[in-house]
Amino acid sequence: MPYPPPGGMYPGPGMAPGWGVRPPPMPRPHGIPSRALFLAGAVGHFIAAGMAIPFAFFNVSTSFLFFGGSFFFSFFSLLLLAIAIVMSVALFLHLIGLFGLWKNYGSRLGMAAFIFGLIATSVYLSSTVYLILGPRDFSLFLVYLAGWVLLGVMFIMDGATFIVNRHFAMPGASIAAGVLFIIAGGFFCSILLASAGAIIAMPALLIGGIVLAGAPIPMMYAPPPEYAQQGPPPPFTP
Repeated sequence: MPYPPPGGMYPGPGMAPGWGVRPPPMPRPHGIPSRALFLAGAVGHFIAAGMAIPFAFFNVSTSFLFFGGSFFFSFFSLLLLAIAIVMSVALFLHLIGLFGLWKNYGSRLGMAAFIFGLIATSVYLSSTVYLILGPRDFSLFLVYLAGWVLLGVMFIMDGATFIVNRHFAMPGASIAAGVLFIIAGGFFCSILLASAGAIIAMPALLIGGIVLAGAPIPMMYAPPPEYAQQGPPPPFTP
């Protein structure tokens, strides 16, 4: 029988299909899964996306309104306040979807983004109200800018949450929304490019709302029933 060719190697052990590939994580719901959380979050995403353009334009002009004349400031102050309130309500609703990721899938990052988003949106809304209705103090304006930075960090956490939970709903759309959220959040944190960040956040919010609206709910299965009850052991026979 001829010898094998030089340099030949014996075949190694066979590989099973999918060997070495990490399986996708399984959802770990907290309590009974709820689709209402995803739907409320999707509504908040869509409303925030619709408010992104006026939110970008009028909030950029806040610095001019702050140092402008009394008539110019009073003419736009109510419009600016209305936009800030509607946008904040939409952001609060969009955070409910992130809470749904924790409740339905067990995402800890979703819970962290939910808690931080509540703080960031509250700081932004309260600082805007005080800036418009309160005395003109430069320290309030600094707090207002800090609120924009917190919104940027919130969007970055939103993007990371969508990317981490991409295995549960629309992987491609989740990654796209996550990347856009992170880019928009970086622009928000720069303050100077905050208007561009708000415009980039618009498609991110649209895609994120679509992901939440189509996210599946994990099924809760009851434990299998026992087919036979365990009786007394049989008598011992030598």
